[in-house]
Amino acid sequence: METRTSKYHSKTNKPLYKRWWVYLIAIFVLFILYRGISNLVEKNSMYLEVHNAHDTLKDGSGVKVTFDTNKNNSYKVMNVKTKKVEVKDKADTGKVVLVVHYPGKYKITVSDGRYSKSKTFSVKKGTVEIINKVTHSEDKNSEPDDDEAEDDSSKSEMAFGIAAIVGNDDMVADITVNSVQRVSPDDVSVTDISHNYEGMQQYVIVNYHVSAIKGDITMDDFDGSELSVADSNGTIGTASSNRDNGIPDTLSQGQNADLRIGIGLKHTGDNVTVTFNDSVWKGQITQ
Repeated sequence: METRTSKYHSKTNKPLYKRWWVYLIAIFVLFILYRGISNLVEKNSMYLEVHNAHDTLKDGSGVKVTFDTNKNNSYKVMNVKTKKVEVKDKADTGKVVLVVHYPGKYKITVSDGRYSKSKTFSVKKGTVEIINKVTHSEDKNSEPDDDEAEDDSSKSEMAFGIAAIVGNDDMVADITVNSVQRVSPDDVSVTDISHNYEGMQQYVIVNYHVSAIKGDITMDDFDGSELSVADSNGTIGTASSNRDNGIPDTLSQGQNADLRIGIGLKHTGDNVTVTFNDSVWKGQITQ
């Protein structure tokens, strides 16, 4: 009996490793992963550290502000209020010394052409000195002698809710730290810290009040960057550059404002210390 072979051969399934398009897809996926990891490493390697972010003009020579970044990064320094770019150059060695002659808040932005990173620093126009500390239970008729007042103003600590009177020849104001509140890393007041700084264990908002008692108060002197906030270990936290909208540039005599500033802290714990010049408030973080 004659057996005929069909002219149509049944199709056989090739093993997966013999299909060329599988290798093509694998190579494409590996390429995407490599580029993603490479970009992430490059972005995280962008470095910017400002060493004296808050300083005061003491004479006509100006204030020296030093920052470090990656070698050959370009940088620019912008006045935050006027949006004017004051300096634009290249950090050949990675270390840059700026001389600032005018008070204000400035923003440093460094870039390698693909990625950028920014930080702010501020320069005050004069020293705001502590005059006296006022408590709610103070006897208005009693006046301490000069030595006692000076000693209290330079060494005493206050609880939250107590005001410190500050000023100079042209103005007098009081500042009160009312509370320190714990917030999530996604709170708008601290997102610039949580997204750009590593090692932060908790985030807080310092709520404080400023009143103009005499003269016009420049709010740059009280915008929160002047506050030093230390955690339970005594480590100074990192202040956010985010600010609430609607804050006036100045307060006239009799006016006041409720303000806040976001802070990133490197240690956990409920105790916190807030310092403004020689005034010190101590208390606990609330939820």
